[in-house]
Amino acid sequence: MIKFFNKIRKQLLDDNKTGKYLKYAIGEIILVMIGILLALQVNTWNNNRELKKEEQKILKSLLGEFKENLEKFDNAYKFHQSRKKVIHYSMLADLKSLSADSLFSILRKVNRNYTFDPFQGIYNAVINSGKIELISNDTLKSKIARLQDLVRDYQDEELGVKTFAIDNLYPYELSEPVGSFSYFTGNGGYDNEAVEVKKNFIKFFKSQQYNNLMIHINGWMRSIFAEGPILRKEMVSIINLLEEEIKKQE
Repeated sequence: MIKFFNKIRKQLLDDNKTGKYLKYAIGEIILVMIGILLALQVNTWNNNRELKKEEQKILKSLLGEFKENLEKFDNAYKFHQSRKKVIHYSMLADLKSLSADSLFSILRKVNRNYTFDPFQGIYNAVINSGKIELISNDTLKSKIARLQDLVRDYQDEELGVKTFAIDNLYPYELSEPVGSFSYFTGNGGYDNEAVEVKKNFIKFFKSQQYNNLMIHINGWMRSIFAEGPILRKEMVSIINLLEEEIKKQE
């Protein structure tokens, strides 16, 4: 092709057709420029296509992780709701009508701590690598970037309850008599000690110290129930946006 154009230029010069040569040269330059622009356009199109493929991959990975974390959050939040009910029950129910085993079960549920620990491998990779910028939906991108603040706020409330229980409730329980090791492990003395154990538990639950501790724990848990719905609503919103964006790009 280049030899063909060179031949035409040489022939025009040999024939002393300068005007036609200039026109031809300009036309050739324009053709070259058009070729370059087309090549750049094709290259840009290919790059954009690859970026869209990468964005789609990121969106799907985030969607999977967010769905798993929503399930983990629901489990944690349900636990806190259940713990709150048990605390209220231990304070207001007729404990004398319950068996020693039932009272022990109540204490175990009051004692248990549960925290929301989301999977964040994909989330952190997307944030730390800067690949979040590949997400073209600005609203979605902003929500994902800010979610970590809501997660920390919620986790701080859970940690507050857990720390208070460890520092205050557990030491008090250890200082109070409940029964022998053999009773709680089922290795003997069950019938002989059941009545005494029940009395100890009732005394423990009715004590002023336990009352004070439950008031404080219940107060700490209010923050969990205030922050939790906010976090969950934002997670659901992000999941919905991810699904919409993935569907739009398919």
